[in-house]
Amino acid sequence: MRLKKIFINSFLLLALLLQTSCVTKYIWGDKSYEEEIEQFLVGADGRSIALIGVNYHYVFSDNSGLLRTFLSLKQKSVLAINSEKTHLKLSDNNDVAGDLVIEGPASILPREDLRLLKSLGFMPDRKDIISIKIKLVGRRYAPRFLGQGASRLNEFYTLQIYYSDSNLAKDVGKAAVTPIAVTLDAAILIGKVVFYPFSL
Repeated sequence: MRLKKIFINSFLLLALLLQTSCVTKYIWGDKSYEEEIEQFLVGADGRSIALIGVNYHYVFSDNSGLLRTFLSLKQKSVLAINSEKTHLKLSDNNDVAGDLVIEGPASILPREDLRLLKSLGFMPDRKDIISIKIKLVGRRYAPRFLGQGASRLNEFYTLQIYYSDSNLAKDVGKAAVTPIAVTLDAAILIGKVVFYPFSL
């Protein structure tokens, strides 16, 4: 009887895992490629993010205001990108949208930071992890060398970029060249917005 119960529980667990996998594929696409992120840049406007990958550059905007809130935290270095929970989907015209998930131990955050995050509905889970999900909309660009002076993250992040059509992942020929430029005084610009290296 006990063996039968173990078998049933194992079967239910396997079915749940398969269902979760199917849901992920349905929402984000059944294919993906890995992008190693070397730089994480934030705009002085508080609503722009640029991810500098080895293969592509990604420029996003956040219209929710969460990025600005995150940047105002006193000890944001406690938090880090969760690569497994971050989902980005590539679609036509090199458009990319999805969720950037940043999280870390709530108990290490200063009281003011924790109070601010809780006021926005971000509560620590049972393992004391607080998670911030920022919805991003942006575009993928063909890369170009930004110079030796460009800073790098202490720890590279590998993100999965999901897509449905195989041609989308390979179609770098239709991707515009990155709008990210480095000036003579090492300022990083995208259009008229100044971007700063941000270490997580």
